[in-house]
Amino acid sequence: MNHFTVLLTAAAIAFGLSRLLRLPPIPLLILSGIALRVLAEYLSIESPELLLGEMIEIGLAVLVFTSGVDLSPQRMRGNARGIIIVAVVQFIALGTAGIVTALFLNYNFTDSLYLGFALSASSTLIVVQQLQKRQKMFVPFGRLVLGVLLIQDLFIILLMVALLKSPDGILAITGSIGGTIALGMTALLIHRRFIPWATTHLRLDEEELMLGALGILFAFSGVAYLLDLPFLVGSFFAGFTLSAFPMNGLVRGMLSSLSGFFLAIFFISIGTVLTLPDIQLIQHSLIFIAVLVLVTIILVTTVAEFVGYSTRASIEAGLLLSQTSEFSLLLAYSGMTSGLIPANLFSMIVLITVSTMTLTPFIARKNVSRLLMKWQPHYRRGEADCSNYTDHAVMLGFGRAGAKTIQMLKEKKIGIIVIEEDAAVIRQLIAKGITCIQGSSSNKALLKRANCKQARMVICAMKHSEDAYLVIDYLKGTPVKVIVNTFEHSETESIRRAGGYPIQTAPASAQRFVDWLDANAVNPTLAKPKPEPKEPRTLKIEPSTSIP
Repeated sequence: MNHFTVLLTAAAIAFGLSRLLRLPPIPLLILSGIALRVLAEYLSIESPELLLGEMIEIGLAVLVFTSGVDLSPQRMRGNARGIIIVAVVQFIALGTAGIVTALFLNYNFTDSLYLGFALSASSTLIVVQQLQKRQKMFVPFGRLVLGVLLIQDLFIILLMVALLKSPDGILAITGSIGGTIALGMTALLIHRRFIPWATTHLRLDEEELMLGALGILFAFSGVAYLLDLPFLVGSFFAGFTLSAFPMNGLVRGMLSSLSGFFLAIFFISIGTVLTLPDIQLIQHSLIFIAVLVLVTIILVTTVAEFVGYSTRASIEAGLLLSQTSEFSLLLAYSGMTSGLIPANLFSMIVLITVSTMTLTPFIARKNVSRLLMKWQPHYRRGEADCSNYTDHAVMLGFGRAGAKTIQMLKEKKIGIIVIEEDAAVIRQLIAKGITCIQGSSSNKALLKRANCKQARMVICAMKHSEDAYLVIDYLKGTPVKVIVNTFEHSETESIRRAGGYPIQTAPASAQRFVDWLDANAVNPTLAKPKPEPKEPRTLKIEPSTSIP
């Protein structure tokens, strides 16, 4: 009991320092555990190995259970094929890169396998936290990332079972994998049949719901024990059974505080069993971290674009997936306790995992994705010459309402030029015959190239509304109407004062724009080649001829 009290005290201190210094809590929790072990050695206090092992196992079980609640296969609907391709390619490529790197650094084959498999899966815990914080759970790239995590977790579970049973021979491996698959099918059946029925027919209060969720956790963990499977297999499938909507939302809210408690206990306990790293271990860890981050970002971006996601969504997915998993810690811990890998290799995998988990919130940011967008190779093939366009519409950024707006403009026979940074969007638009320019909408050279000063209207649908002010300033003194999508009343008034024409909310923008056209246009047709200079145009739109 005294040892448990010491762990809780260390957790409180670590969380306090985290909030005071505005640092991620995980590295501070690890350092707290290391400090406890050093203090125990200095005071000649015997470390309670059994208690620490149980804390690691229980803490990780609850964390994996909580994370599994968000991994519903329903999120993969609509693009399951693309998600599977991204998950499989990333898992295999990262695992191979890790194994090759380990062999190059003179690790033996078994150690190389553990290092490769530790790198191959991403952290459900960290990724779900970031998606919830940014409110991106249901956007396309959020669904992509969660689908990839679900598939990778299934892969790493099967590999973990195979590795831990490898000393017992092929029959033991086959039997354990068969038991894992059977437990997974049972979880899928409960997920699809029982949970929706229970949500509809059973009126459970919060206490009953909490007890029921924990009962499922203990039941699956018990079955995993009877099947001689790692306890984490049961924890993961228990969380998966509760991932169906709306049960996942109800359970997630109740488990958040419980998850934070076991997060602290788990990482402090991990810190107490670590061996202090030497210079070579730190150097090797940095090499593996570099391989992990670079390969993940480049690979996920490329493959996700290939299967149909936009460049921005692909880059954001790659940034979010560039860390190792809590399963990596369990894999390494199980390998160390069973004698398959040495303690220093376990410490290195912990260092890699904690470092990349801590790094993710800093690199998975909008400014980083925007920077990588600029480095993305431009797609020039198919871009048309815009020098003869006049009396046309220029769309800056494709946006959510882009497709509908373009359709409306075509129906009104108005020429269209789209300026967009996203290479994948550019390829799709060019394939549909839309004139495009790839680049930043705030770049004055591109605005000039699109003949914005001779346009009938410029539609600002950029993600960053501050760029609209640059466009308004660029077109000041011309009769061109700058139409800006806005989302807040203060922003609407600011755009109006600057000289633009605000249209509130993206869903309504296309229809309100068409209504504006109907109220002011007289038989508009496609844009025509640039005529001789004429007197300034009024708000009324005159007919024009088409561009081939």
